[in-house]
Amino acid sequence: MRVRVALGVALVLVAGTLILDMSGRAPRTAGSDHSSSPVFAATVPGGGVLCQPSPILSGDAARVQVLIGTYGRPVPDLLIRFTDPAGTEIAAGHLQAGAREGYVTIPISRVHGAPAPTNVCLRVGGSSNVVLGGESGSVNAGSEFVDGKPQPGRISLFYLRRGEESWWQLLPTLTRRFGFGKASLFGDWTLPVLAALLLGVWVSAVRLLSKELT
Repeated sequence: MRVRVALGVALVLVAGTLILDMSGRAPRTAGSDHSSSPVFAATVPGGGVLCQPSPILSGDAARVQVLIGTYGRPVPDLLIRFTDPAGTEIAAGHLQAGAREGYVTIPISRVHGAPAPTNVCLRVGGSSNVVLGGESGSVNAGSEFVDGKPQPGRISLFYLRRGEESWWQLLPTLTRRFGFGKASLFGDWTLPVLAALLLGVWVSAVRLLSKELT
């Protein structure tokens, strides 16, 4: 009897931990410009503007995250703009001065029905230099421009969806993506079936253990 109670308590604890972990909420990414932030790739003076080519801005992106260093000072006013090939603004965002240096998040608003962006510009307010995280490299077609002058490397931009989401809300996406990169016979059914098989293994193991110890 004690063995069964102990096994029951253990199963409840495992289930509770799973439910608690799956219920955790956090911002969900909506893509990036395919760059990491291993170095500070750009120095921008106060009042300066950094521009660079930008990949397609995801339709569900509501915030842009960038790594900024200010040498201990508050982050200055930041203004970001996405434009199409004709120079028409299709999305923009503004962050008031006062944030702490590190990763800062700029909310953006989009122009409905606008085409995909091909250029992004970040205007830095204040009067002091700041550094922006990204990747170093040689000057090429994808490089950044600071106040119109080409610079080696490019800054990294990470896009976030609006609000926060739990793992429960992401289950449909996880189920679909779990089948990617596998043989063609696998699909959206793969994750649910494997989860059911794993549950069956757990049930069989608990029943066997209960029999052996009682």
